[in-house]
Amino acid sequence: MISIVIPTYNASGFMPGLLESIFNQALHNMEVIVVDDCSTDNTVEIAKQYPVRVIQMETNGGPARARNRGVKEAAGDIIFFLDSDVLVLDGTIKEVEEYFQKNPDAQCIIGICATTPLNSGFVPTYMAMFEYIHLIGQQYSKVSVFAPRCGAIKKDFFLAIGGYNEQYKGADVEDFELARRINKKDCIILNPKLLVRHQFADFRQALKIYFKRTVMWVHLFFREKQLDNAGPTSPSNGIAAICAFTSFLSLLLIPFLGIAQYLFVFLAVIYLVSNLKWWNFMRGEAGLLFSVRALALNYFLGIEIMLSALYGVISYTFSNRELMPE
Repeated sequence: MISIVIPTYNASGFMPGLLESIFNQALHNMEVIVVDDCSTDNTVEIAKQYPVRVIQMETNGGPARARNRGVKEAAGDIIFFLDSDVLVLDGTIKEVEEYFQKNPDAQCIIGICATTPLNSGFVPTYMAMFEYIHLIGQQYSKVSVFAPRCGAIKKDFFLAIGGYNEQYKGADVEDFELARRINKKDCIILNPKLLVRHQFADFRQALKIYFKRTVMWVHLFFREKQLDNAGPTSPSNGIAAICAFTSFLSLLLIPFLGIAQYLFVFLAVIYLVSNLKWWNFMRGEAGLLFSVRALALNYFLGIEIMLSALYGVISYTFSNRELMPE
């Protein structure tokens, strides 16, 4: 049996679309559990209009805690995690069932977000395409990331490794931390047939998300000493971010140091080469103008990521590590 677990917080605008996308492809052996984390809107009322189990948390504790509660209440042997701000594309739930039937030894799989986000705009579309191209190349391969917006795991295995770390109170890097523990025991397989459309961040939201998650990812890296082999946190994107940051610094130094102009050109070339794969993909999908704008945005975000990473190094060095999420 598949138990679909959805943590919610003020998700009333997404619930009808999400739940209808689920029940339009419902299986006979399936349940849907909505775990509401003390919403102040009418999320719960909307959810109760559908054949779902609604669990209302007593206090707001974050998505990690809500997901753990949903798993404990689930009747199924397979947990299919979905975020509240997605639409499940046709065939996805059936694919979860069939994959575990065909691969009885499998413990965990993740899906992928479509290149068309739920929300319109340049930045959300860029982020959807950027994530897609950095995952699709690893299809049916072992990956180091687990995205709960569209990921399935066997309940017994999830409980055995301790579930989500509830010390993470927000949508932080709890998914990366869980993936580290999964990979110590088994593997995560990327299945591109598990497909959702996701609500991606706009520019202001992206700046906040990138800063916070970069800082927390750096802390996690120092504790686990592990890089990612897929997704936006893969090493190639780290190299691109370093080149963006250092090339920008060299650009500022050109009036004072003649050799800085050559350094800028060298770093800019490396930056362009490291981003060539996703840039060509976006150019083919959305046109030259879009891809040029995407390159400029990526360059700016690379600078922000490196500043955030530097802050992460400093804050980790001076932090009380005993109080940090483990």
